[in-house]
Amino acid sequence: MATFAWDNSIALGIPVIDAQHKALFGWVNTLNEGIKNGVGSDAVEQIIWNLITYVTEHFSEEERLMLSCNYPGLTAHRKEHDQFVDRVQEIQAKYIDGHEMSENVLDFMVDWLVCHIKGTDQGYSRFIHQQEKL
Repeated sequence: MATFAWDNSIALGIPVIDAQHKALFGWVNTLNEGIKNGVGSDAVEQIIWNLITYVTEHFSEEERLMLSCNYPGLTAHRKEHDQFVDRVQEIQAKYIDGHEMSENVLDFMVDWLVCHIKGTDQGYSRFIHQQEKL
């Protein structure tokens, strides 16, 4: 996996959320670098834990934002968030049980985040920006 470089094509125009998205990719890049550099299993486990913690906090912030503006797609959006967290926790459990962290796993994380931001997140972003114009 190549290191993910942020570009504005995935920006939502909501500064706090864009900053959090950049940080999420930073955690995935940190995980990638840690694995490539052989930092050791304890360090990788800690990075995965930090990623899960951060992504959970970020998703909660997004969901509070959607709730505050009565976004009609909140329930479906929350389900996507929950599925991603479940998948990353599953990856964490497998790693702790001795499975290697493959490049496919890292690619999954980046692909999921990019697709989610460019797709689902754009929906609530448009909704919020339309509400601001009213």
